[in-house]
This record gives sequence, C-alpha cells and structure tokens, in this order.
Amino acid sequence: MTFDRDLIAEFISSLTLIYTLMIVAYSLQSFVPIGYSAPVMAIRRFLDDTVAPYLLLFRRFIRPIGPIDLSAMVGIFALWIVSGIVRGFIAG
Repeated sequence: MTFDRDLIAEFISSLTLIYTLMIVAYSLQSFVPIGYSAPVMAIRRFLDDTVAPYLLLFRRFIRPIGPIDLSAMVGIFALWIVSGIVRGFIAG
C-alpha cells in the first residue's frame, strides 16, 4: 500500500488545526463560565490531559503577565512553525 506524500502532509495540517483548536478551547475555558456537569468535566479533563503538558513547556520560559498567560499564543505559533517544517519535508 502506497501513501501519497501530499495526503500525509494534509493529514499533518489537519492534526495541527485540531490541536490549535484544542489549545484555544483550553485557554477560553478559564474565561467562560460553564457548568460542572459530567460531560463538561470530561471535556475539561481531556483538555487538561492533552494540552496542559504541551503548554507547560512554554510556561517554564514565559511567565504570565498578571492575569495574561502568553504560553498559549507562543505554543500555537511554535506548533504552526514545526508543522510547516514537517509538511515541507514530507511534501518535498
């Protein structure tokens, strides 16, 4: 079975977009008052388990400025840069 290189590059692009949306949702959950029902808490735990470790890499170097945490913006920026580099290598 052969895979098309462009298809793999598009898949990586899609994963990057999904993870970016997860980072945005993780960042917004502290600003938007949402309930504490079981489905909402399951989503929060999922985002904590998947996004928080990635953002912790950037929080070590970038401290929050008052209530503003810039690690999400830097994390998204780094994610898109690395994704572009990887897609470039794969697509050729």
